Amino acid sequence: MSIMDSPYEQIVSALEALSPFDRDAVLGGGEYRDTFIDNISITGVTPTQIDFYISKVAAHQTGDVVVLKQLDEAIEQTFEDELSQAVHNQELLKEHIRAYVVQEQVANGLTFDEATAYQPTKVEYQSALQVVRHKHGIVPNKHEILLNAIEETLENATTIYGRPDLTKTQILQACRKDKGTWRGVASETLTYLAAKNRITKVGARYHHKNTRLRMVETDFTRKVFESLYGGGRSINAIVKRIGYDNVFGRKKVRQTLDFLEREGLVPQTNYKWSQNALYS
Repeated sequence: MSIMDSPYEQIVSALEALSPFDRDAVLGGGEYRDTFIDNISITGVTPTQIDFYISKVAAHQTGDVVVLKQLDEAIEQTFEDELSQAVHNQELLKEHIRAYVVQEQVANGLTFDEATAYQPTKVEYQSALQVVRHKHGIVPNKHEILLNAIEETLENATTIYGRPDLTKTQILQACRKDKGTWRGVASETLTYLAAKNRITKVGARYHHKNTRLRMVETDFTRKVFESLYGGGRSINAIVKRIGYDNVFGRKKVRQTLDFLEREGLVPQTNYKWSQNALYS
């Protein structure tokens, strides 16, 4: 691994040095990935960005062009320390709440195994959260408040607005945070949640990861990518195939092709683009 390599190339090299089992475990996330991140240091790259680079390697393997776009946006952003602290607090709270729930259920007469398998109701979880916050002195900052509020809002978006995907303004209005510094915090938090695949961004709208949009206007990038299946196509052929045969559509298709080409997902020969053989 050369220091002249890009951060992405350095991480790819470090992953390739692992056994296939360990590499797959790191790409899958969880404790294996956390340990990998703790043991790798790249000048000028934060642990959060390393996490996103690893996710980018995984997205390349599956050819998930939508996730790749979200990750590129997140990697370019320098996240505030407050967001890192909020993410850390979330993980810490989950551990403390799990321990508290098990302890309470054992006290109520369950065996340890039964208590470990017990899933608290929403009311029980919120009660445990309050107890744990007070006991350990974990005070939420604005980022942590929005990490929780944004996911909950998007889970209930259809009930709130009659549609599953919302703009940033609609999300903030639903959270009652559409003012001042909250907007900047929201932009950063939305980018983080999208990169972690906890929410999905399509155009200027966001939806929860568990929401399946029937026809999002949508994965324009995916539409372009899938239109290339089966052979090389020119921009003219692509816009006609996906139904965007106008000046705006041609410009948008060209921008999308440039992105896909940069990511190595589509090669271009004589102004015709095709899917990389690895992803076709």
